Amino acid sequence: MLDIMRQNAQGWGIKVLFGIIILVFIFAFGMSGFDGNTDPVIAYVNDEPIPTQEFVKIYRQTAEILREQDPTIDPDQLQSPEFKKAILNQLINSKILEAEARRLGISISNSELYYEISKIPAFATAEGKFDKARYQGYLQGRQMSASTFENDMRSSNLIQKIQEYVAIPAVPTEAQARALFDWAGERAQIDYYYVSGADFLDKAKIEDAAIEAYYKANPNSFTVPTRSIIEYISFTPEELSVYEDVSPEELSSYYAANKDQYEQDEQVKARHILLLVDENASAADIKKAENKIQKILAKAKSGEDFAKLAKKYSEGPSKTKGGELGWFSRGAMVKPFEDAAFKLKKGQISEPVRTRFGFHIIKVDDTRESGQKAFDQVETEIKNTIAQEKAADSISTKLDHAIDLLASGMKLDAVGEELGVAIQKSEKATLENLTRAFGMTEDAAQTIIALPKGSSTEMPIAVDNGYLIAQKVEEIPASLNPLEEVKKDINDFLAQQQAMQMAKIKATVIMGKLSTPATAEQGLKSIKKDLKTSEPFGRDGFIPGLGMNPKLAETAFASTKNTWLPQAFELPGGYIVARLDERIPPSEETWESQKQAILTSLERQQANEMINSFMTELRSKAKVEVVRPDILNN
Repeated sequence: MLDIMRQNAQGWGIKVLFGIIILVFIFAFGMSGFDGNTDPVIAYVNDEPIPTQEFVKIYRQTAEILREQDPTIDPDQLQSPEFKKAILNQLINSKILEAEARRLGISISNSELYYEISKIPAFATAEGKFDKARYQGYLQGRQMSASTFENDMRSSNLIQKIQEYVAIPAVPTEAQARALFDWAGERAQIDYYYVSGADFLDKAKIEDAAIEAYYKANPNSFTVPTRSIIEYISFTPEELSVYEDVSPEELSSYYAANKDQYEQDEQVKARHILLLVDENASAADIKKAENKIQKILAKAKSGEDFAKLAKKYSEGPSKTKGGELGWFSRGAMVKPFEDAAFKLKKGQISEPVRTRFGFHIIKVDDTRESGQKAFDQVETEIKNTIAQEKAADSISTKLDHAIDLLASGMKLDAVGEELGVAIQKSEKATLENLTRAFGMTEDAAQTIIALPKGSSTEMPIAVDNGYLIAQKVEEIPASLNPLEEVKKDINDFLAQQQAMQMAKIKATVIMGKLSTPATAEQGLKSIKKDLKTSEPFGRDGFIPGLGMNPKLAETAFASTKNTWLPQAFELPGGYIVARLDERIPPSEETWESQKQAILTSLERQQANEMINSFMTELRSKAKVEVVRPDILNN
């Protein structure tokens, strides 16, 4: 019946079972002690029994469905009392709804039932018509009687029907949808003055006693966790590809067969010298930068080595590489820079170019026209691709062989020699860096950390793009870093805290002046030249260019234009004082494009609320007795 449940979106498996499964539950199929040989009744609902066998059946069906959806699921979650209680609660709710349907005279007629069965894709021909032979074959293959299957379908559709009746009043108006749209789509802008914590770092004074007190109060922050040194063999296409031979014929054949993959856009290879200038710099600062960039340009055009000039004068991150930017296509750089670079010929140097970063001098070292990449440009790439494809095909065979050798008692170094692959050795590995370096799960990393010294993993560990088998060669116990080794880090941390506190005090003082009528004008004058306007932001609290602060967003949306917000707000690196500049409603065009989706979503939400309220009321009146709680807790 599981295929049918998955395929029939209106059926019991979706509407009832998945209605209560929290999707973040991760578990695997396995019933432990659930063998069905328990008390025949697990619970009573209004004196109607819920057989233990029925509970076990639903439990197993749910587990199997979710296991098939995610084969990597964790078996421990299946045993959790919370999950078992969720399954039982759903069964209880189903019994209550079925009883209420009988009380209200709601039923599923035979014609309704047969119509629903006829819509199930598993029983349809290629033309979409119901095939009775397929239906009977399905039941026979699962040793299920038609009456059992049809009773399940009848119960499922009965519950669905009563839920639909309850949700009939869920018809949101366009006005309700528009109000929700306007609220969610509105944006705000603030004027703000930023007080940076970094401006106070040189004033922060941290005493040795404070450092020592912090060290003693936070030992966990300075404890080096248990570490392991492991040797391992990595069974991934990337690692095993180095052992694969690729012939010249294979390279040329692959290139000829995949020429369309090697089309390239027009490209330039360039380097630059950058003088940083703020977008909102004063005219004096801009003029100063222009004079300096012109002097550097004169040196470059007189024949001085451009790379050496970049190392000496450039203020960009590429200065250590002589300003080298490598190859790039259109769209990779800001527009003014791109336009200038693509106009230059090989060896030419540009006039100064202004972008939002500052002034640039660009030199083009080489150019490539659009078209197909030459074979020598992609030869290494093709070789790696073919080698990795060959390696991927060999992983299963090599892994099976390795597991057999380990099971026979062979040590990992001998396994590597037998397979003809290198053994690799880790640094001092922790749970965190194993998961990060290999892309394995935390449970898998814990398996490696927990290995006794000298022993190997019994089963391969899943990692990114493959598997790994490991052997622990050394274990280093957890230890506390000496104070002297971490003293500077603690000092820097406490200094940053102290600097942020000073920034908060300054921002609070400014905010107080701005909010007080007698000092507001003077306060505004003192910060006006540094007052900025934010990008528009929504109610979630993320302000582009500033960071995340939901409380700031909430306060701004509740404020009025040009009113200073009543407190200083912390953002990454400092504090701001702010006032509401503008509230921007969403556009009519956006409303028209989203109206139907919002109405549908709102209807679904209202329906769910009605069904949940209805279910809560029925549950409060029902007599529910769980007679075998031990089944849920084992």
